[in-house]
Amino acid sequence: MVSRQILDDGSTADLPWAAAFDPAANARVLSSVQARGFRAATEVVNRFVRLAEPDTDSEPRSEPDSSPNSPGSDAERVLAAWRKLADRLLVSLNTSVRTAESDTARVDFDGDQASGRVALVCDGPGTASSEVWLHNGGAADLGDIRLRCSDLLSHDGAVIAAAAVRFAPNPVPVFARCSRGVVVDIDVADNVSPGCYRGTVLADGHPDVWLPVALTVARAG
Repeated sequence: MVSRQILDDGSTADLPWAAAFDPAANARVLSSVQARGFRAATEVVNRFVRLAEPDTDSEPRSEPDSSPNSPGSDAERVLAAWRKLADRLLVSLNTSVRTAESDTARVDFDGDQASGRVALVCDGPGTASSEVWLHNGGAADLGDIRLRCSDLLSHDGAVIAAAAVRFAPNPVPVFARCSRGVVVDIDVADNVSPGCYRGTVLADGHPDVWLPVALTVARAG
């Protein structure tokens, strides 16, 4: 099965279904949609501006009319509204992209960099799940890489043992120029108290790579 990818020009292309879960691809889709909305808003405002402009070919040139109802005043109001709209769209675009990027747990082995965090929420006993994305932009296969997690500790000293944290697949083969999603599951036992438990994810063989983990166990009811 394939999904459709939205390109910068609004067209689509077939891509593997797994790419629908790629946060970087989703951020690009969000940017593309917002950019298209920005262009549509620009065209609407330009039409209003053209309607408000006087017809210089049919009317003699005269001094600008400064009355509140003059065409020049209408054009100025439309342009002022356009500037405010453009500023808001740009702020919205930048904020949305930053949020999508910062909330995604991501490891780039090409340069040994990590960003985001692994955030999980559980309403009670059961399994909390999230995902980590591993990226290798280099030309060399990295082989099998095993992810490890520390114990999770709350502020009052309560502990969720590292054995309760599972990665699938693990180890994970990281080929050249590939991206892999790894599911993170944490088993929450009946005796785990509500609170926020924090720990660290590490990658075997890459000492400079680490990601923070935050598991929030909510109070039942």
